[in-house]
Amino acid sequence: MSKGLSYPVELINCLEVFWGPGFLSPGGSLEVFEILRGIPIRGRSVLDIGCGIAGPAIVMARDMCAQRVVGVDVEPQVIARGTLNVTNANLRSAIELKLIKPGPLPFSNEKFDVVFSKDSLIHIQDKATFFQEILRVLKPNGIFAASDWLASDNSDELPEFKKWVEISPHKFSMQTKAQTEKMLCEAGFANVLSKDKNDWYVDLSLAEIERMEGPLRARFLEVCGEDGYQEILKIRRANAEAARCGGLRPTHLRGYKADK
Repeated sequence: MSKGLSYPVELINCLEVFWGPGFLSPGGSLEVFEILRGIPIRGRSVLDIGCGIAGPAIVMARDMCAQRVVGVDVEPQVIARGTLNVTNANLRSAIELKLIKPGPLPFSNEKFDVVFSKDSLIHIQDKATFFQEILRVLKPNGIFAASDWLASDNSDELPEFKKWVEISPHKFSMQTKAQTEKMLCEAGFANVLSKDKNDWYVDLSLAEIERMEGPLRARFLEVCGEDGYQEILKIRRANAEAARCGGLRPTHLRGYKADK
């Protein structure tokens, strides 16, 4: 794997075997619809934070008829692959991907109707400040909708959870449900909601391992090689155990910006 990158091209190729073209995290297009359930997207402007290789942006523009989706990410190889996916989907007029630096969002106040994020907030160290940034770029009555990886109150006491954190190639910043809701409220969001998805994810992760060891094994070996396959399998097993023991809590988040 390439050094210094959270998502080198080799890893991108492997993750797409799991979750399909354009996706670097579980659930695919169905999870995008679930995160945005009940939120009108048609004709609206959306900021996709941690857009990855554009799978969610394509779903929002093509299938949910967003007027404009702007996706941001911090790694050039991710933006490059995402831009290729957008081009191949003939959606360059509806989707713009931007390479940005960590820190304040490079947008004016009250620019977007919806801010969306799928599984990328775990990489952000200062979430309290970042939630303030999200609120700043939302229009009045705008909505923040995301999925994030949270931790249980006792995660530090669970060996399965600690093992997954230790062997993961990524550096995580994880909070509990109560901590996350508190930060969103203190940032200024109203009607903050969170929905625990642990039961769903435990079943999904175990099914993914079965597929990886079974029908997808040949494809993984073709894309990742034996060493890459074994490394990812080890991490996926640890991830599944972290969820099954209750320490890892995949969660949907939502918050609203009040009208002026």
